Amino acid sequence: MKRFLSFLTLATLLCTAASAQNNLYRSVIGPYIDANGAVAVADPSTSIVVDLTIGSEQTIVGPYARYAQKYLDVRGSLVEKTTFTIKDARISVLQCDGILAPASELDASTITTQSHLGGIAEFAKVLPDRMSTSPLTIEDAAAQAAQSIFTIRKKRMDLITGDAGENVFGAGLKDALEALDAREQAYLELFLGKKITTTTTKRIVVPLNGTESSYTIAKLSSSKGLLADSAEEGDAVKLIINPSGRAPKLNDITEVDSRDKTALMVRLADNATCSISVGDAVVGTTTLPIFAFGRTAYIANTVVKR
Repeated sequence: MKRFLSFLTLATLLCTAASAQNNLYRSVIGPYIDANGAVAVADPSTSIVVDLTIGSEQTIVGPYARYAQKYLDVRGSLVEKTTFTIKDARISVLQCDGILAPASELDASTITTQSHLGGIAEFAKVLPDRMSTSPLTIEDAAAQAAQSIFTIRKKRMDLITGDAGENVFGAGLKDALEALDAREQAYLELFLGKKITTTTTKRIVVPLNGTESSYTIAKLSSSKGLLADSAEEGDAVKLIINPSGRAPKLNDITEVDSRDKTALMVRLADNATCSISVGDAVVGTTTLPIFAFGRTAYIANTVVKR
């Protein structure tokens, strides 16, 4: 099975083969004399760059999750899991010298979590109020943590309504409310757990093979993330190319007869619709110039030079 190139590791080699391209829409075919008078050979082809934005959502179960329904009347997740999805796909053409089309700029990777307390995957060390040296069962600790949540909410309401006294106002009131919010969040995480969302990017270069219109460039497993295109599990991540069906034209240059011995043979790219799909869902689409689906034309030999 053909392999695809990740992170542009072979981008220089790919562009060397296309060094005779004048632009993304027209390229010389076969031998020709370049601007320095040397004989060069061109074989125009197109390579597609696919930038995938992959999101993962990790659920971390709180230590008191099984008591969330009993003491807070809410359901906390009881299963730790990570789910991967492809949120976006950007498609562009690999140009000469490894230059990517501007539309293919990668987004920065990000990590977010529902709370800033403690480490991303750790819970803040919030202990229940102890009134004796007797050890607590986990259910007793959960009950005390739930009671602390209700106490914090009452204190917050007292501050807002002014029942807590006249000495807390202005910036002091704002700081006090923020401190109570952070404390309540730490207790709630013990029951509801955490959800951590991570966004990463992956770049794949796909050298097109003749007029083939469908390429499986990777597999996506909802539990393992992006896998190689040869993986047995996961939904296929496909690049689909739909030619326009219209013959490209030379609007700026007059074509000459193919029998003219001085004529230069060039390849004109077709504006094909390219899309990325994951299973039945399309996550990105754009129109790109593809040489394989274009046509051959002949122009005066003095027009195209390198």
